[in-house]
Amino acid sequence: MPQYKLIYFNGRGLAELSRLIFAYAGVEFEDFRMKDREDFLTNFKPVLPTGRVPVLEVDGKQYAESAAIARYLAREFKLYGKDNLEALQIDGILDTMNDIRMALMPIFREQDEAKKAELKKKAVEESIPAVMAILEKLVGDVFVGNSITLADIAFFRTMEITLAQAGNILENYPKLKALNEKMGKEPKIAAWVAKRPETPF
Repeated sequence: MPQYKLIYFNGRGLAELSRLIFAYAGVEFEDFRMKDREDFLTNFKPVLPTGRVPVLEVDGKQYAESAAIARYLAREFKLYGKDNLEALQIDGILDTMNDIRMALMPIFREQDEAKKAELKKKAVEESIPAVMAILEKLVGDVFVGNSITLADIAFFRTMEITLAQAGNILENYPKLKALNEKMGKEPKIAAWVAKRPETPF
């Protein structure tokens, strides 16, 4: 088994999906968290492959980009479907879910509170429900095949972010609500969530 080291800030952010994949797969990794932004700018940004995080080290070699890392880990740990058609389905679901992230990002970046409230209202009442309605049509007990894949783990992570902004939005989507609850009860996922550090993001 390769030696894995995941480098990121002391927060969930863009690294948390990969941490959840490691957790669900039961694979050990070094969860390396930089001290702060100054630590990143001084000691890491100049020497990382793209100057950005997260970065995954595999036996000492560094690889960048959060989505690429998550997809790589899912393939390595047999969480990317049983064949290329299932992988295609998973990719389509991931790309659809990304529209939720795109709706939320402007909220996090906006400094003006009035504008932030407007962005949040539009996201919660329009943009996110549109995506959730699509996902509700696509999901069964899981998104693809008969077992948990990257799509389901990524949905759980997306809901962690979404529910902080959109409250009880899952009440309108019973199949998605059931999947989120199922993922939250998965023993290895639940154990990771219980032990991970409490962080502001």
